[in-house]
Parts: sequence; C-alpha cells; structure tokens
Amino acid sequence: MTCFNKRFSILTSLILSSYMLVGCGNGSDSVTSNAGKQSNTPIVPNAQILLTELPEMKQVVYFENNSFELDPNDQLLLDPLAVRLRQHPDSFLIVVGHSDNSGNEEEDIVLSYERAFSVAIYISSVFGIAEERIQLVAAGSSERLSTGTSEAERQQNHRVEILSPKAIVRTLSATQDQSY
Repeated sequence: MTCFNKRFSILTSLILSSYMLVGCGNGSDSVTSNAGKQSNTPIVPNAQILLTELPEMKQVVYFENNSFELDPNDQLLLDPLAVRLRQHPDSFLIVVGHSDNSGNEEEDIVLSYERAFSVAIYISSVFGIAEERIQLVAAGSSERLSTGTSEAERQQNHRVEILSPKAIVRTLSATQDQSY
C-alpha cells in the first residue's frame, strides 16, 4: 500500500467515524435532542386520535346525452369527495357509470365506463389521488332510474354515482376539519 493510500484510508476512517457520532443519539440532532426534556420516556400518541370514523358520502353527477364530458359545475360537486381522499389515505371511492338504452348493450357499457372514467381521472389528476383508490364500475343501462321516453326522463339515466363508504380509517389530522 502506498503512502497516499494509507493516508487516504486513515482520513476516510476518521471522517466516517466522526460523521457517525454526529447523528447517533448524542443530542446534537433534532431527532434525539434531549434539551428541555425531564425523562427519556417515549411519547406515544393516543390511538383514538389516529383513527376516525368516516360517514358514507354519496354524490351523483349527470351528463348530457351520449356525452362523457364532465361539466365544471359538476367538478365542484366532486371536490369534497376528493378532499376526503386526500385527508384520509385509507379511504377509497366506488364510481359507477350509467347510461340509458339508446344504443346497443356494448355501446351503453362503453359510454357508462367513459363517464365513470372522466370522474375518476378528474379526482386523480387534480387532487393527486392514486388511481388504485378509485374503483370503476360500468353498469351500462342495467340500472336505469327511468324507463320513460322523454328526454327529461332519460336524462336521469345519464349519470355517475360516486360512493365513499362508511369506514374507520387512519387520519393525518386529529380534527374533522374538511378544509384542505
């Protein structure tokens, strides 16, 4: 071993050993600082603060005939559900798309899926919610609310139902404040 390599090795050892001492519970870092503490008892949060019961939330968004475009006013209806997902990482949504029977069965399924997907992509992209937390269901025309023939009656079937089920979840906040 050359003289340079020995010096470098010794210098590296000294630097590493002093580096390890700085953050190893000697009170010099903010994580293990003992300044102002009377005891070394760890602080354990109250388990009731970490869990919260969420009531069920539902919302229905209506679409124009043969459309899956989400209206800006309907986006405002979805915001409280998205905020709930942001505040409670264990919560999730079930998004069920519907259509009337104006097309064939395959077209109705595709349209109902596109409607549900437009709701899910809005919540996911605008609020940063993981897509895995949003379950999509394409019901097609199988669950029509109205079998009437007028446009007003058929409009009831052009919908997406969004459900956030009642649950007990971990929370990031000890308060139930829904502002985000």
